[in-house]
Amino acid sequence: MAYTVLARKYRPQSFSDLVGQEHVARTLGNAIQADRVAHAFLFTGVRGVGKTTTARLLAKALNCEKGPTPTPCNECGPCLDITAGIDVDVQEIDGASNNSVEDVRRLQESLPYRPQRDRYKIVIVDEVHMLSAGAFNAFLKTLEEPPDHVKFIFATTESHKVPVTIRSRCQQYDFRLIPHRLIAERIRTILQAEALSADDEAISVVAREAAGSMRDALTLLDQLVAVSDDRITADTVATSLGIAAREALYDVARAVLEGDGRSVVRAIDGLADQSVDMQHFARQLLQLVRDLVVLKLGAGDPAEWVPEEREAAEALIDGIDILELQRAFRATSIVMDEMAQSPDPKLMLEMGLVRVATRPPLQSVSDLLGRLEALQGNLGAAGGPSGSPRPRKPNPKPASPSKPTDQPKAETKVAPKREAKAAREATPEPNPTRPEPNQPIMPATKHSGGFHTSSGEVLTPIRRAALQEWEELVGTLQHQQPALAAVLEHGIPKAVGPDRIVLSFKDGSFYGRQAESPESIEAIVRVAEQQLGGRPKVEIRFDAHGEAATKTVAAVAAQR
Repeated sequence: MAYTVLARKYRPQSFSDLVGQEHVARTLGNAIQADRVAHAFLFTGVRGVGKTTTARLLAKALNCEKGPTPTPCNECGPCLDITAGIDVDVQEIDGASNNSVEDVRRLQESLPYRPQRDRYKIVIVDEVHMLSAGAFNAFLKTLEEPPDHVKFIFATTESHKVPVTIRSRCQQYDFRLIPHRLIAERIRTILQAEALSADDEAISVVAREAAGSMRDALTLLDQLVAVSDDRITADTVATSLGIAAREALYDVARAVLEGDGRSVVRAIDGLADQSVDMQHFARQLLQLVRDLVVLKLGAGDPAEWVPEEREAAEALIDGIDILELQRAFRATSIVMDEMAQSPDPKLMLEMGLVRVATRPPLQSVSDLLGRLEALQGNLGAAGGPSGSPRPRKPNPKPASPSKPTDQPKAETKVAPKREAKAAREATPEPNPTRPEPNQPIMPATKHSGGFHTSSGEVLTPIRRAALQEWEELVGTLQHQQPALAAVLEHGIPKAVGPDRIVLSFKDGSFYGRQAESPESIEAIVRVAEQQLGGRPKVEIRFDAHGEAATKTVAAVAAQR
């Protein structure tokens, strides 16, 4: 007789046998009892969590001769045929190989006919996301209004690839990852039924490697049963699956947490000699550090730990702060990201863990505050900022100024008329309409027909014209962009010309930051081009001091 693998031999035969999917079993059972069973279902979840098994259980529950019932008898003809996969009224279709429009049309042609024996005609489409777009469209009308005797059950591992028009016509059930503890319990039950034995640590490793998939766990168990003689041990699991033994994993974790970089290098070299998958080992290490954090917090389910492994974990984290464990988790996660992008994962893992192991230790805030107080005390004793101020030396008394000595008056020579005329002709006439580009503009006040700066200097007509042009420029902006004009009024015009405009603001001025934005600069250049006849380079400086209060356009306007 042909051998039946454990995953098929111990497939659940009732809703009560489903492991880790109680929410689905309870919902479907209540719907059957209340006679509120939908015409289409969509089962989603990762591989090996019971989607196809649940579809067959639902088919048996609906077609059982004692039903519809949430507890099929598994003795009548429909139940036995569905279990064996030979029921003529239950069609199980692989969506990957029957994904064309013609396949869907052939299926639709058989749907109007009544079932040959069973109560319902059940159509199970596995990996439904593999159907083509045309096949999905061909399903729409039938799926929305199927015959009363037809039920559709779709299963997929990638629900996002199923069109929303299909999902909206189905009741969707999300299958969860099966917890590690439940997988371990199921493995023990099967080992007992098969008259086999295994170490608790070996069972725990198999359950962890299954990553929430019961089928993966039973497939691994089949492999380990074949390689083991009489008892499955943790070493057998590590050797057969090509993974690191738990002892080696704890050795690396201990070296990292204790800051022993040399032991880290030796341990990684040993794992490489055993052909251990480094990326898989990094995932194991990250999971272990996470488990250590949970154990340190006193959270989690104690039943998930093997007693010997829990003792080793408690000894490992004894005296280690929770912040150090969290820091190690974050650093290990970064190492995994670096490995994924490296052509040599072993090299990145080795150097990454050495970096984690040799990082400087964390210091608590209380220790830092204590050191700061001690430092302040030392500075105070030395006459620093915390102590009494040092006495200032008296300023030396300035010497009384000596009386100026009488200087002989310089002789005044009268130049000839020809030389005076030549000097006047050689002196260029000032341009009354434009100031020099780099000449600073001083704010002015009216004074007897002229303008005075805040220092009392009388402005020349050239500088007065430049200041007026800047005020006109700001005035033009007041009509176009009032907010920008209000900002520029707080700046000091240091230079105004068709080639260059320099504005000065106080250091850290809010108005200066607004004025130096690209939008503000462009607005200033645009108005200057209209009024000054050129596109000047605008420079914003933050070098104004006390003079800013008296040299801004706003201050000048207030003084007039």
